[in-house]
Parts: sequence; C-alpha cells; structure tokens
Amino acid sequence: MNRKKAFIGILSVIMIMMMVTTGCKPKQAAAPTPVQPKETESTVVTPTETSLPQNETITNPSVPTPATPAGNQADKVSLASADKGDKDKGEGEQTPPATKPNAQTKPKIEIKSPYTQAKPTLLGLTLKTSAAEITEKFGKPKEQFVMEDDTDPITVYDYTDFLVGFDKQNQLHFVDVRSADVNPGLNGLKLGDPVEEVTKALGKPDSNTSFVLTYKATGAVLKLDIDPKSQKVNSIKLFAE
Repeated sequence: MNRKKAFIGILSVIMIMMMVTTGCKPKQAAAPTPVQPKETESTVVTPTETSLPQNETITNPSVPTPATPAGNQADKVSLASADKGDKDKGEGEQTPPATKPNAQTKPKIEIKSPYTQAKPTLLGLTLKTSAAEITEKFGKPKEQFVMEDDTDPITVYDYTDFLVGFDKQNQLHFVDVRSADVNPGLNGLKLGDPVEEVTKALGKPDSNTSFVLTYKATGAVLKLDIDPKSQKVNSIKLFAE
C-alpha cells in the first residue's frame, strides 16, 4: 500500500513537470549579431621631397595637380627669365636703357637769296661769308679737312648733302651741292635734273661743252657738270673768281 502511494506520488510529480514544461513557450535563441567588417584604415602617404635642382619637389602622383591657366604660366616664364637675367648680373648692377645713336641732324636750308647773275649765290650763301656765320647757320660739320694748296689752302666743311670751303682768311670760297634732297636756290633746278632744264632755269650758259655748263657772274663762276650718258646734272658748284 505504501509502495503504491509512493508510485502514484512520483507519477503525479512527473505529470506536473510535463505540464509545466509543455505550457511554457520555449525561449527563442537570440539572433546572432552580424559581424561588422573592419574598416580599412586609409594610409596617407606623405610625399617625400628629394633633392632636385632649383628647389623642385616630387609630389604624390595619385593626387591630381590643378591646371595652371596658360596666360599665368606665360607670365611666370617671363618673370623667371627676367629674374634670371637680373641675377646673372652682379648685385647692384642694372641693365642700362636702350638708347638711340646720335644721328647727324641735317641742317635746315632756307633760300632767302636765290641765284642771280648780279648776286650769285648757292644754297642761299654768298661767297666771302665768314666761317663763323656758316657754323652759326648750319651748326658743326660732320667732317672737316684741308685741301692743301701752295698758295691758298682750303679748309672744307662736310655737311653730307653739301660741302663748303674757306680760304686762309676764313671766308667762303666755294659751295658744292652733293644731294638732290636739298634746294640749291637755282630757280627750281636740282641735282639729277635733265640738261634741258638748266637753260630753262638759268638761261643760256657762257660756256657749253658735252660735260660742263658754265655761268659767269659778278665775282663768281657757277659750274654744272653733266653726265654724258644720262645727260643729267651730276654736280653743281659755285666758285669765287
């Protein structure tokens, strides 16, 4: 009897335990936490400088370099060239400004007294004029030299377009026109004009050859040399008689 009661009691306990077990919902297993991928640390590569000429450095090729506008680049090149030129010179030295060579200024010729037989002139100059008056009017000559003569050496002033000669008394002895760019004061006649223009401007000459036309005037002689081939005036001179 006692055994039977003990068996029934054990069975009751087992039944109660089974009921408790079936009546409670089993706990769900916790969802596994997803594994987060580890972030890859970005390694910043610091560009290293290498010794290059003129303080140039090598930069990281992976980093793009911003483009420089063409105009600014040209300006930099120009400035660099200018700086280099200044550095090549010693400290304190400067490039002198460009200067123009002193060109020989041609004298201005004004014909106030044209040629006449009574008052012979050439370039408006009257014979026996002093050398001082000539230099005052035309300035210093480009060149000066002496034509040696046993009796009367002649000092010549060269003004490029014309020559003037002075005797030992420093008085004007001759005038020699050398350029068609100047007006000799012969009624419009100029160097290089055809021979037929001579008679139109000066009338009939006192002496006429194939090479020379001569006009005699008071205290002077006007001589015009003619080129036999071109038949043009290639020399005009006024001499003291």
